[in-house]
Amino acid sequence: MSHPPLRRRAVLLGAAAVAAAGALPLPARAAAYPVINLKTDCGAKGDGVGNDTGALQRAVEKITAAGGGTLDIPAGVYKIGGQNQGRVAGQPYYRYWTMLEFKNLAFLHIRGSAGAVLRLAAGLHYGSFNPDDGTAQAPPAGEDYNELYRARVGAMIQVEDSSDVTIENLELDGRNGTLVLGGRWGDTGIQATATGMRLLRNTNVTISDVHTHHHGLDGLTIGYGGLTTADPPKPHTVTGVRSEYNGRQGLSWTGGNSLTVTDSQFNHTGRGAVRSAPTSGLDIEAESSVCRNGLFTRCEFVDNGGPGVIATNGDGGYTRFEGCTFWGTTTWSAYTNKPGLVFKWSNFYGRNNLGYGGADAALATKYADCLFEDRPWTNGQVYRDGYLVTDEASADSGQNVQFADCRFVARQVRSVWTNTDTKVKTFLRCTFDHRYAGVAEGGIQSHPWGARFVACAFTESTGTTTSRWYVHLNGVVVDPSPDGTPTTVAGPTVRWGSPTGAVGVIPVGTYG
Repeated sequence: MSHPPLRRRAVLLGAAAVAAAGALPLPARAAAYPVINLKTDCGAKGDGVGNDTGALQRAVEKITAAGGGTLDIPAGVYKIGGQNQGRVAGQPYYRYWTMLEFKNLAFLHIRGSAGAVLRLAAGLHYGSFNPDDGTAQAPPAGEDYNELYRARVGAMIQVEDSSDVTIENLELDGRNGTLVLGGRWGDTGIQATATGMRLLRNTNVTISDVHTHHHGLDGLTIGYGGLTTADPPKPHTVTGVRSEYNGRQGLSWTGGNSLTVTDSQFNHTGRGAVRSAPTSGLDIEAESSVCRNGLFTRCEFVDNGGPGVIATNGDGGYTRFEGCTFWGTTTWSAYTNKPGLVFKWSNFYGRNNLGYGGADAALATKYADCLFEDRPWTNGQVYRDGYLVTDEASADSGQNVQFADCRFVARQVRSVWTNTDTKVKTFLRCTFDHRYAGVAEGGIQSHPWGARFVACAFTESTGTTTSRWYVHLNGVVVDPSPDGTPTTVAGPTVRWGSPTGAVGVIPVGTYG
């Protein structure tokens, strides 16, 4: 069925009326705007059969005309999205229908009832297609972002340049298994919009109790282009969101200041029908912007096609993770190389890199009360590649990176590899539990070059007492602890400095 997008009316509240509403407290502000019911006011069926995109567009019209409003989405399955197709000069062959796309609102509340599902229509084209005949092909050489070849699905919910935005109690089903895939579009994979929620240049945003899944691109994108460190915070709060089986990211944070995420899951990216790099749970990557003051509490980043969290590009980092789980089943649990990252009370399963280091110790990555272990996930997989933690891709070889009260449990790998003896990495009150008996006789169980140890313990449970391995030392310093607790090597199989080296208390001093 051909269903061209409706034109939005540009009838807005007068500037004075909008300003007056914006000055009110939030509950009173909500009362200043209309409440729109997607079924009774906009004609949606919610039966999972008919296409309800037109009803979404009518809701956008009404709320835009008022300068803001509340959209109630009753229980039901709303089939949405579509494309016009055919050759049109200067346009792609497949042209998407807009869904809930809002801009320049002073207030917006999208609230679903229990059982409210927005579900993408099947059979939409996604990727790169010839603009003349619609056949799947990559853009011409050197034209990765040629828009004439782009077929996109759009965002189910897109909000731009708005304030006091709330989205709650919804399921957004992107059905990426039903997409008709074309060629690569963008620098890698398919970098075209097919997103659950896309929020750009907003402030005072709250998202709660949303399940956003199986989208071709991201479950959730939060960005604020052009932001600098001199700008005031733009608060975004995310609670109880489950973003999974999306093609590129569970969450792409491409710019902002003050992002707080609690009790949320960003899992299984790239495990559906679409996979585009970096396929991470979370990507912190400022694009013509900055990422500052992130906080993730009790969140999961599990079984993603890429790292659970990646932070390697843009002016970002500057985020704290507390009580989070990073579980790499086929690749890194986390892969970070940006300043200002702190991990506390968190678990890393699978290989992890040290993080960001440098001359400014305040910006180097810090881990406190964290567990590093190669424990398999429920599918029996965990990413093992030699060591639990390495300095691969770590800025300045991990200079000033700090681990405090952390535990390293090396089941079928070795514990730590750092390769630069002049860059100091500090381990305070950490335990290194070596359990891997598969290392060749006389081989290395740990390679902590440039490490500073304070009150650390090297323990073992390899199941043998006859083999001999060692902690390889170069530029290693053992310092005293304030309470007199020494650094110790339990032995008898893993020894200090050589296969025949010391066990027991390791004296204060420099080694290697």
